[in-house]
Amino acid sequence: MKLQDRTILITGGTSGIGKALVKHLAPHNKMIVVIARNPIKMEKLSEEFPNVKTYRCSLSNKLEVESTLSEITDNHPEISVVMNNAGIQVTPTFLDSDFSFDTIDNEIIINLAAPIWICALMLGPLLNLKEPAAFMNVTSGLGLYPKKSSAVYCATKAGLHNFTKSFRYQLEDTLINVHEAIMPMVDTPMTKGRGNGKISVDDAAVAIIKGIESGYSEIYVGKAKLIPLMSRISPTLMAAIMKAG
Repeated sequence: MKLQDRTILITGGTSGIGKALVKHLAPHNKMIVVIARNPIKMEKLSEEFPNVKTYRCSLSNKLEVESTLSEITDNHPEISVVMNNAGIQVTPTFLDSDFSFDTIDNEIIINLAAPIWICALMLGPLLNLKEPAAFMNVTSGLGLYPKKSSAVYCATKAGLHNFTKSFRYQLEDTLINVHEAIMPMVDTPMTKGRGNGKISVDDAAVAIIKGIESGYSEIYVGKAKLIPLMSRISPTLMAAIMKAG
């Protein structure tokens, strides 16, 4: 399916991969609907792209997500692609002095519960279109092979990976495709000061778009493309590499 002349919903569209997706999709589509939290960034995004409509919402608040999605579907019933991109990562280990117990729920809700809520809330509207549509969930190679730090993040991405696969099974007999973008480390505000060899947000966005248009269910981006091959050759080595990440 081509991502052209559509109305597309993107979470976390004011920075990082989300903003890059907006940048590459806005010129070729009718409207990009963005869910975000920062009003200043939202205003700048709308000024930069005339066909972007922003909605302020905290993805950690279930009632707010329900209310916002209800407003969005009322205003934009033509949405045919939903991209769950927003996410957060808490880096300390549980043994570190700066680890906070209070971050656990927030990370689980934003990274795992919120995308599932959005898939559930947008399923009816997409089914009503009676034409090809798509969901795309952004996960990570860390959901397949976790690293030492960010244990909750790794767990949420593993959960979202499995949810996406099961959700795809459920929709096999419909016109809705379910895609997963499995990311390497990308040069975003979330990864600032960490790691080397990151790919750019533009390269990540282009790879995601190309993968969806090519019909790939699982879109391995950048260095994540090595995961299936390395998993066949030596799962133990792959696990050791990712552990150190």
